[in-house]
Parts: sequence; C-alpha cells; structure tokens
Amino acid sequence: MYKFADFHCDTLLNIYFRDLDFGQVNLSGHLDLPRLREANHVFQCFAVFADPKFGQEAALRQTLGLIEAAREKIFSLSEITWVKRATDLEGANLAGLLSIEGADFLGTDLFLLELVHHLGVRLITLTWNGRNSIADGVGVGENCGGLTTFGVDAVKKMQALNLIVDVSHLGEKGFWDLARITAKPFVATHSNAWEVCNHPRNLKDEQIREIARNNGLIGMNLCPSFIAAEPEERTLATVVKHIRHLADLVGTSAICLGCDLDGIKALPTGMKDVRDVVGIADLLGEAGFSRAEIEGICSSNLLRFLRNNLE
Repeated sequence: MYKFADFHCDTLLNIYFRDLDFGQVNLSGHLDLPRLREANHVFQCFAVFADPKFGQEAALRQTLGLIEAAREKIFSLSEITWVKRATDLEGANLAGLLSIEGADFLGTDLFLLELVHHLGVRLITLTWNGRNSIADGVGVGENCGGLTTFGVDAVKKMQALNLIVDVSHLGEKGFWDLARITAKPFVATHSNAWEVCNHPRNLKDEQIREIARNNGLIGMNLCPSFIAAEPEERTLATVVKHIRHLADLVGTSAICLGCDLDGIKALPTGMKDVRDVVGIADLLGEAGFSRAEIEGICSSNLLRFLRNNLE
C-alpha cells in the first residue's frame, strides 16, 4: 500500500468551532487521526484560517486561538509528531505541519511573523480570495493587483525565517511579483491546472513551469469545481488528468497532494472522506505512471521538499 502525504486540510476549523475530537473516529468531517492512519497517511499539513471579512484584529485573535487548538487537540497526541524542522520528520509515523491560510492576521505588523514562527507555524498562504496588506487574491477579479511594498517586505521576512511561502489563492500579478523577488522555492499547496479546468483558483501553464523551475511543489486539490466545469467529470479520474497535464509540462517531481479536506463542502464523485484518497494511486497506475512516480506524487515529493526547505 502506498503512503500518503497531504499539503492542506482545514480540519482545525472543525476542532475549533465544532469541538471535533481529533483523536477519535468521527461521523462528520473528512478526517481525524484514526482515519488518517487507516488511509496510511504519513504527513498532514493543518491550516489555520480566519475569515478576513471581520478585520485584522479578529483574524489575529482567531489565528492565535486556532494555533492553540492545534497544540492542545492535535499535537499533544503521542501518535503525531509536530514538524518544526527537517529533523522532526525522521522516524515519525505520522507527521504534522502547521500553516496559516491567508496572512490577514498580519495587518502591517511584520513582527507577527516572528510570533507565529515561534508558535510553530512553518508555512503561510499569502492571501485568501480577497485583498490584504500583502497582495490581492484571485477573487478580486480583473483589477487584481500584485504584491504591495509591505508584501515584498513580508515575503522577504518569511523566507528569512524559513516560513514556506504558498501562492494558492494569490492573484496572477502577485504570483509574478513573488517569482521575481523570491530567494527560495515557493509552493501552491492546493491548486490544480487551469488548462484542464479554467477556474480562477487554478494555475496556468506558465505558473506551473515557474514553480517547478524554482524547485517548488503543487498540491492537487479535490474541490469539485476546481477539478472540472461539468459535474459528471468531477471525479478522481479527472484529478489524474490534472496530474498528467502537470507531468507532461514539468515532470512528476513538482507534484504532490493538497486535498483541501474539511475546507470543501463536497468531494469528487464516489468519495466520502480521507480514506478514499487511496484511489488516486490506483488510477495513477492505470494511467501509466510508474511505481516511483506514484510514490513521489502520493508522499515522497512532499517529504523531500520539507527536508530540503525547513530549517
């Protein structure tokens, strides 16, 4: 059985707002510790998300509350290892990383990057869909701007702290601004291929090539509307079409999984929860990918990236 590693889930919201017991099997939500183990997951990235519509102060309060919930309800469990540096991956049966989705908690306070790093965060998605002090997200639309002056400073600060920069949700102009100034690899933790499904949240071929050129990673998202425009095509088989498209462009070493579980209302047809992610491996085999390529996409590419890019 293949091992699996996933670059993005929103399960912390269920823990924080719905009192989900992460250590027990739950009838609701897409994943918990027992289901991750049953699905042979060896790594999971947990995202902290605060809705930006309530403003920076509220976003900061919720961000800190979610970080504390992760510490208390996930990383206190003996079965999961909190990854803060590369060496934490060694010998871990199930490793977990803490990320922040959308830097709206920052406002214009760069010192908060040092604070969240000290609290164990190791990856930040620069924007959600709207505008913040760093840049514009894809939801801003035709007038979407790039990185602000503060955004440039924030990216440089993140990379100095070894906080991995994530461009999922970031507008295209901001993406290219980042590409011009980056000193380290960056990632798109949960984004698909625009050429296969032209949703604004997906990446165009030039963006895919740029991430790969910088030794970054792209995590395949299971959100049905990012997979296909037609409902009948919103399947794991179409996810494999996204993977094939990326592989033909840049090879398989830049591809991983970023499933967005518990952050999406529906799953691809036939899926119920994280245990069904294993079907991707079978479909990749049927599509002609080698065992080494499947292992890379399902887990080893992501683990290698973390070993190379965490302190």
